[in-house]
Amino acid sequence: APVNVDQDTQGKVRRQANSFAITGAPVINAQIPQRLEIRQLRKNQPQWNLYLLALNRFQRMDHSDVRSYYQLSGIHGRPFTEWDGVPLIQDMGYCSHTSNLFATWHRPYVVAFEQVLYEIVQEVATSIVDDTREEYKAAALTFRHPYWDWAAPVSDGGPILPAPISGSASIVIRLPNGSSTIDNPLYQYRFTTSDLSSFPDSPFNEWKETLRYPSAQTATASSQNKLVGEQITQSQDSYAQRFMNLLQAYPRFANFSSSAWTPNSPGYDSLESLHNQIHGLIGNGGHMAIIDYAGFDPLFWLHHANVDRLLAIWQALHPNSYVEPSNEPIGSAVIAQSARTDVNTPLKPFHSDSNGDFWTSATVANITSFGYSYPEIQGKSVSQIKAAVNALYASSSGVTITRRRDVQGQNDPNVASLVAAGLSSEAPVELLPSPPATGNYTEWLTNIRVAKDAMEQSFFIHIFLGDFDPDPKTWSIDRNLVGTHAIMTPYVMKRDPLQSTIVTGQIPLTRTLRAHEQNALLDMKDAGKTTEYLTRHLHWRVTTMDDKEVPRDKVPDLKISVVAANVQAADTDDAFPVWGELKVQRGITEGRPAGLGNDDPE
Repeated sequence: APVNVDQDTQGKVRRQANSFAITGAPVINAQIPQRLEIRQLRKNQPQWNLYLLALNRFQRMDHSDVRSYYQLSGIHGRPFTEWDGVPLIQDMGYCSHTSNLFATWHRPYVVAFEQVLYEIVQEVATSIVDDTREEYKAAALTFRHPYWDWAAPVSDGGPILPAPISGSASIVIRLPNGSSTIDNPLYQYRFTTSDLSSFPDSPFNEWKETLRYPSAQTATASSQNKLVGEQITQSQDSYAQRFMNLLQAYPRFANFSSSAWTPNSPGYDSLESLHNQIHGLIGNGGHMAIIDYAGFDPLFWLHHANVDRLLAIWQALHPNSYVEPSNEPIGSAVIAQSARTDVNTPLKPFHSDSNGDFWTSATVANITSFGYSYPEIQGKSVSQIKAAVNALYASSSGVTITRRRDVQGQNDPNVASLVAAGLSSEAPVELLPSPPATGNYTEWLTNIRVAKDAMEQSFFIHIFLGDFDPDPKTWSIDRNLVGTHAIMTPYVMKRDPLQSTIVTGQIPLTRTLRAHEQNALLDMKDAGKTTEYLTRHLHWRVTTMDDKEVPRDKVPDLKISVVAANVQAADTDDAFPVWGELKVQRGITEGRPAGLGNDDPE
């Protein structure tokens, strides 16, 4: 065999004498490597093989090592133990959520994971014993952790959830001189008995591996990756629309980053809320849906690399706004609730050197200081970045609609775009982009506001336009679903009506409304008729992560409303639409369970 896949099964890497200094992977020859989308990385066979072999070793590292997969994953939540000498002040994970530090805290977290993985990649490359060794060593030097872009249509018509992530618990590594079958490190992470004994929550202390959309909340449950893929696909249009809207209509970092509610501000979306949607649809009662256990799923790292990428794109387009002073609504293992934080708050437990200094939001602002970049921003001007983003996501945004016809073509079957028309996703479909709107048009969006501790567990809010199946188990894949939003709640967060943290999210409606208009169901040029149509056909429902319905009027602080904004369409491919003020359309949801009333604050 060209490489011994069982060599160094403990996967130990060099440790520094004091604190673990998170510096990122080194840059060779002054050319900063890019993190690549996982499907793009897969096309680079040496780096793909190195990635899988190294991640496999990473997951088998000695758990006593501060750099082990187990310890790094546990920083985010359980087992709520000290990491790298940084003491906890309360029984929580280190992660910052519902916080102005959400986006910046997760940046050095992913870098720490990437740094250790990079070192293991070098070890794997040097262990190759055939004539491809030099090729693999060269590939290893520019390796960076990939991201999973869940918002972009898939160019080859493949699934949005890539097959290596969801296909099988084992995977074949194809090398020039032979093949090896190894445990698929992207499919799941396996816990030891000792790991499980440190988890207090059932059934997480019974599941021997990470699960996605578990078949039951029992010890014998298994992942339902096929259903995960269907859910991800059905809501996929909403991810692209939400991200495009965040780039275009959220120029202030405080609004862009955190899901915490800002009263009297109709801009309800955020990077954190969008990120929650993916967590919920992947986990659905499994590890990814629960803050306390999410970090153990291998998909967590691909997801958060993409979240960091979206942050980097936003930063490149909005260089004059960043972390502002604010009070922490919830706190973390190292930040007390209501504590004042700002751009210089230490992002604990991440050390910037071996002497014990910490990274801050100020010092993590530039990703090149960590030795990586992304394809959409590296060496590009603002107009070039906008052109790159438009090329990826504009076809799914509200300004563009698609004509659909059954053909034997090879374009992507974008199931989410078929929902409103009620077309079968099984027929071969070609998506032909209609000319984008010109001049002024109206963006319509659903605003979601609710207490984060409402259910004392994570839960879903489903938005429909049209009738839907009465069975809650079908709601996340219903043909008239516009989007499913997720609220991520730590297990340790108990309901406190006096100190509830209110969070918000947004599900765009414009693309689905345009599809209904195309089928002669309404005329969007008439705002009054659109309002009337939404009043009749917009619906919302709530479920827990095990697909059980919760009456809408029993969900604390839940308020659903509709907002609209006049938008000036862009006239070139390297420009964005210009948004007017978002205004609440009172009356559309009033009088229904959890609908925003005339006397309710915005």
